[in-house]
Amino acid sequence: MAADPLEKLRQTLLDMHHSGRLSEIEPGLYEGARAYVEKLKADYYSLQNPLESRSGSLLIEEIGSVTETVQEIFSIRTRQILDLAFQQIEGQYFDREEARKMLPAERAMYGQIIDAIEGCREALVRGEVCSFGGSGAAAVEAIEEPDVPPTAGAGRAAPAAPRPASSPYALVHIRSDVESFMGVDGKVYVLKQGDIVTLPENNADVLCEHDIALNIRLNK
Repeated sequence: MAADPLEKLRQTLLDMHHSGRLSEIEPGLYEGARAYVEKLKADYYSLQNPLESRSGSLLIEEIGSVTETVQEIFSIRTRQILDLAFQQIEGQYFDREEARKMLPAERAMYGQIIDAIEGCREALVRGEVCSFGGSGAAAVEAIEEPDVPPTAGAGRAAPAAPRPASSPYALVHIRSDVESFMGVDGKVYVLKQGDIVTLPENNADVLCEHDIALNIRLNK
């Protein structure tokens, strides 16, 4: 990524707002952002007292800004891909040049969306058994092959890989304000007195030991 990754992400987001259409982005944008966040995390953990230093606060702000900007880029592109899927499924004008700007993962999502819409329409409108095995994959292939119309019965896109199991979390009540911090799960937490939140157990235990939080032990 560029010398200032956050600025580059913000410029990409600004260009997307101005365009209003699905635009090309660097194939490594998401990977670069993740790598940059990991570097910021490493810098954060290398500080002597990250919760008490100005440098720690600045790193937390940078991590939060990068994460929020990437999430907004993802949200905008996902809405645009949904619009393209509706255009495709309803037989409206469909801009294949715009569709070709999808990243591979976005293209797989696009195919799955079309399958889901077709399956739901079969069940609700036509009263048929909902198999969710429509022409999503064929629609994706048609993006690459503009002269070949999508055909029904093509195979579905591969399902997404299962997410790894998350770390144990605890439900806590925040008893006093606390500086923003990064949990062991890599997320940035900004908490205030009176909040009831779920935190990684390790972080929750530390806050409880300092009488900053109260563990709400449900079903225990």
